[in-house]
Amino acid sequence: MPEGMLLRSEPFASSLWDPKRNFTLKQYSAERKIHYQRACNPVSITQFLDYAEWFREGAVGEIHDVRVRRIRRDSHTFSLDFADGSLVEARRVILATGQMAFRYVPPEISDLPEPLCKHSTLLGDVKAYSGRDCTIIGGGQSALETAALLHEAGATVRVLARARQINWNGEPIIHRTLVDWIREPEAGLCAGWGCLAVSELPRVFRWLFPADKRRRYVATSFGPAGAWWLRERVEGKIDVLFRHQIQSAQDAGGRLRLVVKGPEGLKEVLTDHVIAATGFKIDLDRLDYLDPALKKNIAREDYAPALDASFETSVPGLFLVGAVSAPAFGPVMRFMFGAKHAAPILARRLKS
Repeated sequence: MPEGMLLRSEPFASSLWDPKRNFTLKQYSAERKIHYQRACNPVSITQFLDYAEWFREGAVGEIHDVRVRRIRRDSHTFSLDFADGSLVEARRVILATGQMAFRYVPPEISDLPEPLCKHSTLLGDVKAYSGRDCTIIGGGQSALETAALLHEAGATVRVLARARQINWNGEPIIHRTLVDWIREPEAGLCAGWGCLAVSELPRVFRWLFPADKRRRYVATSFGPAGAWWLRERVEGKIDVLFRHQIQSAQDAGGRLRLVVKGPEGLKEVLTDHVIAATGFKIDLDRLDYLDPALKKNIAREDYAPALDASFETSVPGLFLVGAVSAPAFGPVMRFMFGAKHAAPILARRLKS
């Protein structure tokens, strides 16, 4: 991720999970003598990665850093084929592979080559774009922060958003009174009673609603928005074109000629780079390391895997956590905060 990026989640909701809570971001900050404030103090990606390494050393130990080439199901065990030539057999496998496999780029620009077109997660060093013209697609945090970082690095930037306006998150209250807590309790995803329920009760969410209603809620809630601390870096500094959408794109001698539709009709935009800050779409078929026969045996609820209350798929011993489990357990599973639920549930299940 680009240097200078900040976490959207507040510090109190940015800790990794260990059973005894000995390795929180607060504990790390105290040990490193870094100022910690539970809210209104964004965490940089550099600081978070250092915290993650500190967490690994203290809570996890050594890891086997190698790519998985294939996972197969053989009778009652799984076979995992690794890129270094090793082979491991296991009775249970937990896939916690994040969102990167599910990057979404709109079809209008999906055939464009790099570096003319990139997903925002592949941006790299923003200094490389200094003096370049960049067009960013999207209206959420990724689009807005990418725009701010590129602008501050010396690029000419425009943002194309389908929405009518930017939804900015409100600045959280640092010192909350009892009345504040009652009126709008603090929660992992945001503040409010609804947010508290979604943040803390993922198994109730799965149990209470049918699959189609869960999927609709996950698809339409906690949509594109900008963090409160980003607003002053965008408004009045970056050209945001609302209700605009790319219709087509063509290579124009090393640049891109975009045909863009807006409220006033079609127009052309000539740009050096298009950055697709267009999020992710869950699709198990994009996990290419899963053997086709194994993939076929995973029951689905529309596009998402069907999971039981312990995150287990229809294939005994295969568990899925993280963003891929959000359609079953709710939006909290798209965020780091969801680990506080998945980790203890899995631990109990694996001991049974």
